[in-house]
Amino acid sequence: MFRKIYQRRTLLYHHTRKICKGPENVQTLELPNGLRVVTERIESPLACVNLFARVGSRYENYDTNGISHFIEHMAFRGFTSMDCETVACQVNNLEAKITSKTTREFQVFSAVCPSTFAGDIVGLLAKIVTELELSDQEMDCERNIIQQEMKWLDMNPKKVMFDYLHETAFQGTPLANRVIGPSRNVNKFNRDCACYFMRNHYTPTRLLFVAAGDVSSDTIAAAASRHVGSTECETKADFSPCRFTASQVRFRDDSMPFAHISLAFEAPGYKSLDYLPLLVAKNYFGSWHRSQGGSDRHASDAVRAVATDNLCEQLESFYIAHSDVGLWGVYFVVPNMNIENVIYNIQNMLMHLCCTITKNDVERAVNITKLELARRIDGVVNSAFDIGVQIMLKNERTPLQNIYQDLSRLDPKAIKAVAEACIYDKPLVTAAVGPTEELPDYNRLQAGQYWLRL
Repeated sequence: MFRKIYQRRTLLYHHTRKICKGPENVQTLELPNGLRVVTERIESPLACVNLFARVGSRYENYDTNGISHFIEHMAFRGFTSMDCETVACQVNNLEAKITSKTTREFQVFSAVCPSTFAGDIVGLLAKIVTELELSDQEMDCERNIIQQEMKWLDMNPKKVMFDYLHETAFQGTPLANRVIGPSRNVNKFNRDCACYFMRNHYTPTRLLFVAAGDVSSDTIAAAASRHVGSTECETKADFSPCRFTASQVRFRDDSMPFAHISLAFEAPGYKSLDYLPLLVAKNYFGSWHRSQGGSDRHASDAVRAVATDNLCEQLESFYIAHSDVGLWGVYFVVPNMNIENVIYNIQNMLMHLCCTITKNDVERAVNITKLELARRIDGVVNSAFDIGVQIMLKNERTPLQNIYQDLSRLDPKAIKAVAEACIYDKPLVTAAVGPTEELPDYNRLQAGQYWLRL
């Protein structure tokens, strides 16, 4: 028995290929079937094991939009080798906490457990893509849960507004699809549809295991190779480039107390060289909520203006970066009669960002960005997720020290160049939900995106 196990492990690592170099505590391996395994050695009694899949609404079409999110709901409703109760019992025995998330470009199943059980967790997560039991009874149960989730999302104006923002900015492309999908698709999903999608999308070359904690890369790689075999893909699953459309969408509802509005611009994606400068620009703009104190002592001019004059309830800048494209903009919650005043201050701040940003402004924004990036890898859970996102979106993991060095080299000239390329006199997209009577016409908004300069 010992000889057989030894021979199998020797065969596995004879064909395993190390595909990149990183810090000494991080190892990235590619198994013979194309499955990638990344481990980060951290002194911690707990380990976090993530299974990433390259699926999401961007890989779906009109008829399958929402199927990835549906499969996420079915993940632990039972496998072919064990029923739902047995799965729950095994999770309890492994002392694990399991969560899941589906975005437009990837899906992740995350488990936190004692480090000694990391290998067993890999086997449990692998069953999601190899042994998922899609019974009609369980699918009907999850269908009702998803419908309730849709009602909850429709009652959240911020989420509705950002869904509208993607739909109008990337209209006619897969990136406009909602993650949860439309109700017409959720009501008709069945076992055949889910099995066909999984057979073409949940293949080893599109999967990634990430483990962070006091774990061994040999243990994780052996468990992953044992439970995920080679699977043939019937069709090539990939997404096409997206097209940005300058436009405006508004859902007027005068019964709401506040309007939720966003102004956004087309921006480079996660793997672009301009990602860090745009992240610094976002933090230069800043954010504010009415619950904060010190309204007249904020560094950002726009934040200080809306705070001291009580113009809005909330204001925050955002940078939504997908793999090859993104949206950079400002989101704010405002009473109807203050919309024009808030927009004036926002666009004035955007012009300062493009034209008059100073060295002190850049240093402050860079320090905030460094803190934000450090928090992304704080602890095994955050670190495992950050590694997976980097590899899924740009196929490599950049150490934090290298990112800090790139940030320290940024100066006002670099920020102005990126801001002028993405913001100054560039077409914008607007989404608004609520009492939007005072929201200016699109042409007026576009006219505020430049200064007359001599």
